[in-house]
Amino acid sequence: MQTGMPTPVTPLFRSPKPSRPYRRRHLLVNRPLQYRFVGALLLILLALSGIGLATVCLTLWVTLQTFGLARDPVTVALFATVGWSLTLELLIVAPFVIWLGIVLTHKVAGPLVRIQAALARMVNGDYDVHLRLRKRDALVEVAEGINRLAASLRARR
Repeated sequence: MQTGMPTPVTPLFRSPKPSRPYRRRHLLVNRPLQYRFVGALLLILLALSGIGLATVCLTLWVTLQTFGLARDPVTVALFATVGWSLTLELLIVAPFVIWLGIVLTHKVAGPLVRIQAALARMVNGDYDVHLRLRKRDALVEVAEGINRLAASLRARR
């Protein structure tokens, strides 16, 4: 047995990878932009649901008028059921639409925040800028153009 030498310990779990400095931790990075986009998606959802409800109700009403069943209690219950089912649909689908809108805008809003910060640094004379975006982010071409511009301005100094 050797003395003075620590015995190697093999860890049971691997340590987590070091986080990348360009990784965003929050989905909401540009709240005004992302909220406007999600609001537009919700308005579209509401409009489509309203159009669907109007179409179904009009079709049912015309059909029931044709057969003389417009004042039937079953008809009233049928209209109420259609209204409640579409309301339930909106309540179930709306959170998914909100989540999807935030995830989709995150791919644009995150790079916009980084690009704005890089441009602000360049305006103040700091040309040591290098933007790194994630693979699936939008505006990668713009970030690469800013990187080339910063390198060109550094070379001119």
